[in-house]
Amino acid sequence: RPVRLLARPLAIDAVAPVPDDPPVLLRRDGHSHRIGHADGPERLTPEWWLRPEHCELAAHTRDYYRVEDAAGRRFWVVRVGGHAMERPARWYLHGLFA
Repeated sequence: RPVRLLARPLAIDAVAPVPDDPPVLLRRDGHSHRIGHADGPERLTPEWWLRPEHCELAAHTRDYYRVEDAAGRRFWVVRVGGHAMERPARWYLHGLFA
């Protein structure tokens, strides 16, 4: 897991060439990060005993990726929804690696 886990995941824009592929580009607040390397996905599914209103991410299947940009910065990003899932894909930044 990442060294720094964000208290609340931040919505980001991501470009993935194929729906189940890792992102090749991340964007947030006017900054772009071209991804040079990615691992994943690690798929997490909701726990049946959690109620969806407690956490938006906990209510859906999530695919986590460990990605590194061209400058060597490493991020933990998550895709909610998408290919063969219940809704369009949305991406979030959930943590940072050292």
